[in-house]
Amino acid sequence: MPRLTPDLAAKVDATETDLRRIIGRNARRIRLAASAHLEQVAHTAKRYGLPWTIGRVSDLEAGRIDAKVETLLSLALTLGEVRGEPVALTDLLDHDAPVLVNGREVANLTGAVRGEPVTESEGQRLHDELNSGDPAQVARDTAALADRRAAKSVGVDLDTLVATAVELWGHNLSVERDLRADGETNTAARGNITRDLLGEVRRHLGL
Repeated sequence: MPRLTPDLAAKVDATETDLRRIIGRNARRIRLAASAHLEQVAHTAKRYGLPWTIGRVSDLEAGRIDAKVETLLSLALTLGEVRGEPVALTDLLDHDAPVLVNGREVANLTGAVRGEPVTESEGQRLHDELNSGDPAQVARDTAALADRRAAKSVGVDLDTLVATAVELWGHNLSVERDLRADGETNTAARGNITRDLLGEVRRHLGL
């Protein structure tokens, strides 16, 4: 099944959100509501098996840490002690819009945590319908600025760049970049990914 990326999600009016950012945002909200400092959270976290520094807590709140279930449980205990009131997983995963999970958009994250059936969003289903046709045409229709810049960098027209990308990855270059970035927002890191992709395109074209 096609994977929904942020660029494509925007085309079907779907809401795309990184799960790590949801957790980080909610953790920060809970901490601030308790008037606690990062140092306090880091110190308390150590008692619950999380050897965190202030920087690590900051990274968590910024959405730069993948939180496993056991980490979430320890984080809930940590923040519960910090604010003097138990914290539920639904508090950490509270989100009232669809969320991207492994390239597919889950409709109701909070409901899923509460035990409701896990379903995909209407935006995801619409995306699948829109992308059920010819991959080359889909890739051309969804080409972004990154694809146009890539074509110029390689020295080919957009159609050639898109056709090559479809042969290599099954979709256009901007989609492949987002998949490899996997939520990474750092400009330099994304630039490195794009350079790797351009190298693959050049080798495929014999340039």
